[in-house]
Amino acid sequence: MKKYVTTLLKLCFAALLIYYMIATGRLDLHQISQIIYKKSMIFTVVLTLLVIIMLGTIRWYYLLLWQGIPTSFKTVLRINCIGIFFNIFMPGALGGDLVKAFYIAKDSKARKIGAVMTILLDRIIGFQTIMIVAFVALLFNHKIMLSNLQLQTIAYSIAFYIVCSFIAAACVFSIKAKNLFVSMGAKQLVYRLPKKDFFLQVYDALHIYANQKMKLFKAVAITIAIDVLSIYMFYTIGKSMGEDLVSLTSYLTVIPVGLLMLSLPIAPAGIGVGQVAFYNLFLWFGARSGNIGATIITVYQVISVSLSMCFVFVYLGNRKDVKKALINTT
Repeated sequence: MKKYVTTLLKLCFAALLIYYMIATGRLDLHQISQIIYKKSMIFTVVLTLLVIIMLGTIRWYYLLLWQGIPTSFKTVLRINCIGIFFNIFMPGALGGDLVKAFYIAKDSKARKIGAVMTILLDRIIGFQTIMIVAFVALLFNHKIMLSNLQLQTIAYSIAFYIVCSFIAAACVFSIKAKNLFVSMGAKQLVYRLPKKDFFLQVYDALHIYANQKMKLFKAVAITIAIDVLSIYMFYTIGKSMGEDLVSLTSYLTVIPVGLLMLSLPIAPAGIGVGQVAFYNLFLWFGARSGNIGATIITVYQVISVSLSMCFVFVYLGNRKDVKKALINTT
């Protein structure tokens, strides 16, 4: 019941934000209705989204293989599509990541922790890379950043996160750090914990990648390609609206920072939050009006949600297997 109430509250919050944007004239529904019928733009965005989904699947497929979980790319692609459907249409109640992890581990309970860790690491790599891209872009547009207190706060927050995350990564993936912790008696401390077996399995599942750092860099390279395609996709939508005051270099900053706002677990698919974030970001970076940003993110969300809706057929074709996997692994 708590999960359903939380989801309902998120939906209400998203609805209130959208109502506020429309009521204050910051979101023009008429403009959106005109843009959404531009077939060439729709085709480009859909094609780019499909390539992004394919690259994301390749990244997760590699993480699974490096974790020692044998599977086929076709299976991973199918599970990823089902996960995308669940992420969009069932937030909070039965998340797509949960379905993906349980489904990939359905053949062996012993692989459950490792499978879940691939999902977690996949998310971390995606989030970490977009953080770095956003920070570098903010530094590149340092004049605008230094003139805006909000952007300075975002930049400092991102810098603090990056430093902390690199320290955490060194602790998890460094063999020297592991040996240091063992020599300091950390092993004995862990064995005293109530759920020591679980924590040891989690650490071991992540530490598998300690000797595969170059492979992890490959996953990061795939993520960078995804980020570049995402920026191109938003740039395409903006150009279709006739927006020419916002430069491509500004898009390189606006989109990564905006995507960070979308990743916050405040509203389903970032609806409402995205409109407010992109409105302000585009306004700060020279757009005629913040409406441009709100319209761009709304068009993107309409297209991406519509595409995700198509994946319901993938789920329906594997519904029994998904339910069986969830039952057997919970």
